[in-house]
Amino acid sequence: MRHDLKTSLPPGGVDPHGLAPFSARAGEPSPSPVKLDIRHVGFRFGSTPALHDISFPIHANRVTALIGPSGCGKSTLLRVLNRMADLYEDQHVEGQVLLDGQNILAPDVDVLTLRRRVGMVTQKPSPFPMSIYDNVAIGMRLNEELTKVQLDQRVEDALRRAALWEEVGGLLDHSALSLSGGQQQRLCLARTMAVRPEVILLDEPCSALDPISTARIEETMEELKSVSTLVIVTHNLQQAARIADYTAFLYLGELVEFGATTQLFSAPREERTLSYISGRMG
Repeated sequence: MRHDLKTSLPPGGVDPHGLAPFSARAGEPSPSPVKLDIRHVGFRFGSTPALHDISFPIHANRVTALIGPSGCGKSTLLRVLNRMADLYEDQHVEGQVLLDGQNILAPDVDVLTLRRRVGMVTQKPSPFPMSIYDNVAIGMRLNEELTKVQLDQRVEDALRRAALWEEVGGLLDHSALSLSGGQQQRLCLARTMAVRPEVILLDEPCSALDPISTARIEETMEELKSVSTLVIVTHNLQQAARIADYTAFLYLGELVEFGATTQLFSAPREERTLSYISGRMG
């Protein structure tokens, strides 16, 4: 049942229960075509359902945040968009996900080509056992014909966007495995950005980062919208309110509410959404 809660939160997202206000993005996002259209997606681990009939659009050149408590299906949905379930025999996906009108869940889709178009940064960093430089350059070497000068520039640009260049610019020949956990996470982000995918999926990309690095990554996400579509899983509601144009709230594998971030945080339509963003549920 839907409840009209338009007066539950005043403009600006100030919680009536005395919690800190959310700094939601001002105004509604400008119109944008749908890049990914999620239609009636379900997911099962063996016989255990994890997602139930999920449907909502992901708009091109915008940031869409997936929020909700742990275990609600956010990361699972992100993996569906990258066909990661294909790697496991006991994981099953139903429904459709249309990328520019093509169902990427169809059996005849080339998964390697898809993953070049839809890149993903997982929550647990996974650098390759090679140099920092080669970690960033490997995707470009496989998919593009670049000169050494072009490759060097693209590697540096990706590392700068990932707020890592100042720390590793003089250590590019060192093993990526020698980096700290937070540095490895930013390296994986640089590796994904370097191949310039059309869609970038980010699973808690800032969970291991300090506030300065987090702010730089958020700036990068804002810049990337001019060339990519971004989907981010985050437990940080303030982050979702700051950077996302659209937000989807998931709970127990169901989509509770989807809409413009300003609307969802300031005047949610569903009572469960209000309970979650005000801290009374989760």
